[in-house]
Amino acid sequence: MFRLSKCLFGAVFAIAATATPAAAQTANGSIYGTQLENGWQDWSWAKVERGLEIEGSARKPIRIEAGAYQALFLHHDPMPLTGFTKLRFLLQGSQPGGKVKVTLLSGGKPINDGALLTLKNNGWTDVQLPLAGLGATGKPVDGIWISNPGGEPLPPFYVTEIKFIP
Repeated sequence: MFRLSKCLFGAVFAIAATATPAAAQTANGSIYGTQLENGWQDWSWAKVERGLEIEGSARKPIRIEAGAYQALFLHHDPMPLTGFTKLRFLLQGSQPGGKVKVTLLSGGKPINDGALLTLKNNGWTDVQLPLAGLGATGKPVDGIWISNPGGEPLPPFYVTEIKFIP
């Protein structure tokens, strides 16, 4: 009996150890801190510079130069957002007044019209967008666009600390 229990424990532990990476990718919700995390990839069609060094700061934001209708596009294999309620990130413009649109994707397509945000250049704006408002309730997500929704280029803007939160 003891040997069987020990073998069963070992088998269960081995299965759990091999299953952990996929669960860990969605468990902490982190997408970008100072670099892309948890299997997220940069598929952008805007000019993007990741890991920008800022003197006196531990932050390493993404700098985006988005021409007309261009976007920062972060891609991931389809993942459920069970346990998460918001998409959170820090946003800052180099000039005030520009607009960016945040859209989640499922099956490679926008889920809905997304959320329109106005850029500010007087410090970081803590953006927290409810997943329900982005149409992501009960849907696997495989991408995030932070885009220029207009026909004119935007002045550079910055994004960092991107994550899904409970």
